[in-house]
Parts: sequence; structure tokens; C-alpha cells
Amino acid sequence: MARIVVSAILLVLLAVFISFNVAFTTSISIFGFRFDGLPTIAVALVSFAVGIVYSLFLFVSGYLHRRKRQGLEIKNKALVQRERDLTARESGTTAAVSDVPGPAVDVDDSAGTS
Repeated sequence: MARIVVSAILLVLLAVFISFNVAFTTSISIFGFRFDGLPTIAVALVSFAVGIVYSLFLFVSGYLHRRKRQGLEIKNKALVQRERDLTARESGTTAAVSDVPGPAVDVDDSAGTS
């Protein structure tokens, strides 16, 4: 509720500011094109809007870059974990194979001595 009231007050103040400054005009030159008799408040509001759009573009591109980097970090961690698991499984398989006893040799001393 407080946001609505504050927003309404700010809009009223902006409208009053615009109404007092409509009579003032200026001329601007953009890329060689000259515009005469533009209200100063219009130039200020357009500049403000362009700044907001530019800032939004920078924010979104930074957010997407961070999100992509975090995704790559997660994939990298998963890959490292899979490598560790594979290494552990290979070393465990090698150990399991070496632990298996060879063919049983029955050494009977009594067979050799008659």
C-alpha cells in the first residue's frame, strides 16, 4: 500500500515538474541531424529512458553471463566427480582382481614320501 502512495506522489511531482518546464526549449544535434525547438523536459526524459534501457541491457547480459558461468562450474564439478568415481572404480576393480586367489595348489607332503 505504501508503494502505491509513494508512486502516486512521485508521479504527481513529475507532472508538476513537466508542466512548469514545457515552455523551455532547446536544440540538439544527433549524428548530424539538428532538431530545434524541442522541450528541454522531453530531452531529459528521453535521455533518462535511454539510460534505463541501457542499464537493463547491461544487467541482463551480466545476469546471463553469471548464469552460464555457474552452469559450467556445475558441469565441471560433476565431471570431476565422475572422474573420481571412475578412478575409484578402476582401482577397486584392480584390487579386487589381485585379491582373488590363484588356482589352489594342493601340496601334499605325504604323496612325495613313500
